[in-house]
Amino acid sequence: MSGNPMFSPLKLKRITLPNRIIRAATFENMADADGVPTEKFTELYKKLAAGGARNIITGFAHTSREGRAMQPFQAGINDSVKVEAWQQIIDAVKSYQPETNLIIQISHTGRQTISRATHMPVKGASSIRCTYFRQRVTPLTTDEVKEKVDEYITAARNAQKAGFDAVQIHCAHGYLIHQFLSPFTNNRDDEYGNDRLLFLRQIVEGIKAATRLPIFLKISAGDDRQRGLNLPLVMSYWPVIDSLEVDAVEISYGMMEVAFNIIRGDHPLDPVLKHNSLFNRYHPALRWIFKHFIFHWYKRSFINYCDLYNLENAARIKTISKTPILVTGGIRKKSQIDFIINKRGLDGITLSRPFVCEPDFVNRLAADGEVVSRCTSCNLCTVMCDSKQPLRCYQGPAK
Repeated sequence: MSGNPMFSPLKLKRITLPNRIIRAATFENMADADGVPTEKFTELYKKLAAGGARNIITGFAHTSREGRAMQPFQAGINDSVKVEAWQQIIDAVKSYQPETNLIIQISHTGRQTISRATHMPVKGASSIRCTYFRQRVTPLTTDEVKEKVDEYITAARNAQKAGFDAVQIHCAHGYLIHQFLSPFTNNRDDEYGNDRLLFLRQIVEGIKAATRLPIFLKISAGDDRQRGLNLPLVMSYWPVIDSLEVDAVEISYGMMEVAFNIIRGDHPLDPVLKHNSLFNRYHPALRWIFKHFIFHWYKRSFINYCDLYNLENAARIKTISKTPILVTGGIRKKSQIDFIINKRGLDGITLSRPFVCEPDFVNRLAADGEVVSRCTSCNLCTVMCDSKQPLRCYQGPAK
């Protein structure tokens, strides 16, 4: 398959990926209660490597306890205990398949968490609450923003110590950097409000100064707020993003304000009401009312699933970008990957749910003929990450 562009190496500024197919950051729910990754990560990544995945981005790892998600078993990268655990995972995966690139995604949730998970006040770019999490948000002071910059830099240093091949900075899906980029959540009157890109710029420049790691970004090219991110605004940011000289940018969509619009597909409400800690604390009668009367109204804000749902935004950005562009979202067929790379000129693709369903999907793609993922976008794997269950496919084992 060496003649197929999707299997050709992708030479970036600081790293060469052996092919153009990347496992997108996918929340694993496999750490312990303190955020220390467990052996389950090793098993998962070895299974992906055995299935042909050579570029694996971890699920988002928190840069501090304040910035952790509400899910019970999110991994972190903010102290030496976690570094040592990650190092053991990386050593085991590299011993099994030396060509595997392991890239850690680092993130601070900002306003998109709950205080009973962090045991700290919820902090964000401004006091604007997320309608999904419904938490009171305390704006970060200017000095606290600088501390968050240092936390990202420390996380990247820790990633280098652990042996990761690269770092992806999570700037998408409504998390803290997204909150600074968006006019909807950034109404600050300090330097970080006057320049909405300053927070990201300081993080990238700090990581480049402190480490040798290649740097990837993940950015939402739009969200669901009238005054939020949209494609023209994101494109207006692009000269600054190009100037950062990162290795590649992955284009996604959305924020947790309307969480299903990030992933699209089915809306399995019953497991949400049972396992999501934002809902399961309510009396069963209230949950019944939400299911039978409110949800029908609420889901009017959902965008219907379609294949390649981020492609047009990514392709538009590619026309002005000096930085390599990756795209995620609704990629299910080998012919679609060929189209994205050969016809639309993007540099690579990232996949999440197909790898949950089929860890050997890359090996299947390498086979002759058309290949279609068995993933149906039922989204059970996604909503069950709010439970205490580790990541898996709920439609049965891949055949």
